[in-house]
Amino acid sequence: MHLTDQRVRSLVHPDKGQREYADDAITGLSIVVGKTTKTFRLIIGVGEERKRFTIGRYDPPRFTLAMAREKTRDLIAAERINKTELPRITFKEAVDLYERAHLARLRPSSARNIRYALTHSFAKLRGMQLGDIKRTDISPLLDTMLDRPPTMLCAFRFLRAFLNWCVERGYIEHAPTDRMKPPKSPPSRDRVLSAQELVAIWHACPDDDYGRIVKLLMLSAQRRDQWGALRREYVQEDVISWPAIAMKMGKAHTLPLTPTMKALMPDRVGLIFPNTHGVRFNNWARSKERLDEESGVAKWTIHDLRRTWATVTADELDIQPHIIESVLAHTTGTAVGRIYNRARYMEPMRKALLAFDEWLQKRLSTAESTNARDIRDVHRIRAGTTW
Repeated sequence: MHLTDQRVRSLVHPDKGQREYADDAITGLSIVVGKTTKTFRLIIGVGEERKRFTIGRYDPPRFTLAMAREKTRDLIAAERINKTELPRITFKEAVDLYERAHLARLRPSSARNIRYALTHSFAKLRGMQLGDIKRTDISPLLDTMLDRPPTMLCAFRFLRAFLNWCVERGYIEHAPTDRMKPPKSPPSRDRVLSAQELVAIWHACPDDDYGRIVKLLMLSAQRRDQWGALRREYVQEDVISWPAIAMKMGKAHTLPLTPTMKALMPDRVGLIFPNTHGVRFNNWARSKERLDEESGVAKWTIHDLRRTWATVTADELDIQPHIIESVLAHTTGTAVGRIYNRARYMEPMRKALLAFDEWLQKRLSTAESTNARDIRDVHRIRAGTTW
């Protein structure tokens, strides 16, 4: 009904009950006419979300139709603001939700790295409301990592992904990282260890789990987290089958075992290389520092062993590229090609691993012979001086 003050005044009071007349000017607004009163009422929403508001009793000139419509528009605007208002949630609370809703689906090592960056690298944000965080709060925290470019880049990427997730969930309107320039990517490493360096590292490896893992990494060209999280159930006869959750690319990987690799693996149930707390091996940094001191080899990383294996097998052992990529668990070829080519190359991979094993053992034995000869020469010289 098209309501006017004159029409509202002319509405007849019923003898019983109430009569309601909708206003065609504002959706949801109506006037309810009772026995003695005429009251404006507003209904917003539908179903369970429907809300009723009493606007006021028609009593001109104190409260007119125009006043009722103005108050109605104010109420509708306020409800719209309340509905779109972002929830107040702290950085820490959002991280906890992110861990349960998103990180739980990731590979354990990936989830652990992301969790560490959010809770430690950005610890100063934990008590702040998400909506209050600005670029000026993030930049100083990234600057503390200027001397560690790879760490800074990873931390930024983890934070950006987390904040974008918060936008998707409606916790914030815009991510403060949207207009931030990512830190520069560190140059790609191209370090390939020489045979002498491999020998030095092998002999410097301690007789413990870390030393065995390093030797296995040298022989197998796998990633350190694969060996650190290795479980007995992954080992079957002369192969290891890592499930998808243990692999960086989220795809199961099966690798042949050489006799040397099998001899290096402790006979344990559950985790093959647990730490003192019974969880996967994770004492990488301190153990690597000690190994560097003992071996005398500088400026190398554990991942360089992987590149070294690939380089030696290609340059010196004439192993085909697709076999090397299969050992490394890399995805090769086109998407269509991968659909049709389901070959696993187990025997060629075994031959490649055995060839590298033999190549390394020759250099280890040569180094041992040289050391023994040097020791004998020293004894002869010392013997000659006593005569």
